[in-house]
Amino acid sequence: QHEHNAEQVREDNTNYCAPMPNTTLALVGDSDIAFWPNELHPKHTSLQDDDDTIPIVSGHPGACLIDVVPKIAKIIAAHGDALILVACAGENDIGSGMSLDSTLQAMDRLLHAVFDSDETTVHLIFLGPKLEPWLQHDASSRKAYSKMSRALQRACTKHANADRIRYIDCLLMFCGASAGLPGAVHGGKAVAESRYFASDELHLSDEGYGVWKEVVENAIEELASGSIIRST
Repeated sequence: QHEHNAEQVREDNTNYCAPMPNTTLALVGDSDIAFWPNELHPKHTSLQDDDDTIPIVSGHPGACLIDVVPKIAKIIAAHGDALILVACAGENDIGSGMSLDSTLQAMDRLLHAVFDSDETTVHLIFLGPKLEPWLQHDASSRKAYSKMSRALQRACTKHANADRIRYIDCLLMFCGASAGLPGAVHGGKAVAESRYFASDELHLSDEGYGVWKEVVENAIEELASGSIIRST
């Protein structure tokens, strides 16, 4: 099983900072969040007055999507008055043999946790599953990653609060030019480039996290330009 459960995790999986004066940024999910280097965390001037303020980080190696829902609920309870939540989970669902229906039920619970309260102002950026180097010769898992990506994207775009959600399609994000080839996904033509990944062919390298930093910052800017981010 290729689960994201490497041992080199931070000692404290959840790092809470004091509430920011404007909007709080939180990164929540599996080991892709846990191993995200501090210096490559996304930032945006819409979020905070002090560039040195760090986001909340709650990363849990080996976590399935359902496992991060209570983590999200806890953060919303503390910071939900003005929060942008960056979530990443689901790949371990496939590695653990969980059905897509079960993952979608978990996604439904996550969306309920984010949007059910009228007393909170939470916006969600969801990073979808990505093809990784070890998947190159695993057609079954590639298909499962692709199906999950499409299903999670549908759950986000069809939600009643879709204007407060940005789903980031990461499936072919790290495949370079091969992402545009016919049969990229199901034909096995798209190949994840090793430069974006650590030596385990599973977790992102600094270069990979640099890509995520940019796309998340762009998503935050979209939310801000839509007057979604609260200002004081």
